[in-house]
Amino acid sequence: MRTYRDLLRSAGLRFTLLYTLAFMVSVGAIGWLTVLAVTDALERQAQRGVDNEARALVDEFNAGGRQDLEAALTGRFANPLTHTRYVLIGADGHVLLGDAALLPYTRDPAGPAASRSDVPLTAARKLGDGSIVLVADDLTDVRDVEAVVTRAFLTALAAAGLLGLGTALLLSSALLHRLDAITRTAEAVVAGDLTQRIARTGSQDEFDRLAATLNRMLDRIGGLMVNLRQVSTDIAHDLRTPLSRLRQGLEATSHRATTAGDYRVAVEHAVEETDRILDIFSALLRIAQIEATTLRKSFRPVSLSELFHTVADAYAAPASDSGRTLVARIVEDAWVQADHDLLAQLFVNLVENALQHTPPGSTVGLELDVRGGSVLAAVRDDGLGVPASEREKVLRRFYRLERSRSGPGNGLGLSLAAAVAELHGGRLTLSDAQPGLRVSVTFPVALPIGEGVAG
Repeated sequence: MRTYRDLLRSAGLRFTLLYTLAFMVSVGAIGWLTVLAVTDALERQAQRGVDNEARALVDEFNAGGRQDLEAALTGRFANPLTHTRYVLIGADGHVLLGDAALLPYTRDPAGPAASRSDVPLTAARKLGDGSIVLVADDLTDVRDVEAVVTRAFLTALAAAGLLGLGTALLLSSALLHRLDAITRTAEAVVAGDLTQRIARTGSQDEFDRLAATLNRMLDRIGGLMVNLRQVSTDIAHDLRTPLSRLRQGLEATSHRATTAGDYRVAVEHAVEETDRILDIFSALLRIAQIEATTLRKSFRPVSLSELFHTVADAYAAPASDSGRTLVARIVEDAWVQADHDLLAQLFVNLVENALQHTPPGSTVGLELDVRGGSVLAAVRDDGLGVPASEREKVLRRFYRLERSRSGPGNGLGLSLAAAVAELHGGRLTLSDAQPGLRVSVTFPVALPIGEGVAG
């Protein structure tokens, strides 16, 4: 069970917190720049208001003279809701009306007014009679808006930080829960229980796809372990017979042989039995090499059409000599990415298997077709076939039908063929040929016509 300390050590929590921190820093920078931009815009707007007010007073003077101007200023002085201040200065420099404290701003009425911290916004205009009207305002309203915006932004930033922290804890807890399921399954597998699988949620998210991939890997490992146990048992069983025959022959020779000819015959029989044992080990090593999938690195475009023609030509005469007929139905321009020698071994094994396990007078057929972007290859016969209950079993190493145990072979031919098919992304299946057996191999991807030649 996960503890609070485990949660704090979680990589998911660290990543989420880092993301939250980066998000807050980014939002903070954007917010700060936004406050600066808003403040600058408000200050510019306030300065434009002061300038417009000064122009309006000049217009009052031009329209009605000093009397109308003084009346307008008197009305503005009476407005308690404004921070704007006014002063009217005569041509002789004396204050005629308004706030005398604004006198420092009248030194250069033709240009921009000087700045003062308490009254930063000013506008001075010279009138036609030589007098000067001065309008000034502070930034109280601007600073109030700035403070409100800043407080709102800081509040939102703090809320986002708390929300991010809470989200980080929730996400980390959820991620740990999903990872715990994978960890528990892995620990069970390490402990030896290869039947355990990771529960899936059906959400098809990254963890669900990872669970599916790991489950396929465990299925593969489980299958290999079953095969390993089966092979170990089958090797012990199938090697027992030739080794027993070898030992019995050598023991009989030691008791009964009297001449050099007797010993020569015994040695020849021993060599034959040893060769059978070596053939078994060679086939097993070949299957293991194929199942390791390292041979895929050497795949090249291979013309299955040409390969099938070669096999058909090579086995037509032997089939005829044994009283059987070999027929072929081969589509042209069927290409796959493959190891040529392995594919040749695959279909040679299937043809030899069909010729060996069918009675004289039988017909063995080679078929090759391309359908829907896949290459379909098959070897069929009209012999006794394989019962449906035995078809999966005959693909196992060393498994042989009861009627075939007395004949030659070691029960590895179909296993080797199935391993070659799987290496090439295909699947070897057995079906009823009505009568007889049909062994099919489907390669999922066919190269476009002519691409194999170009490659």
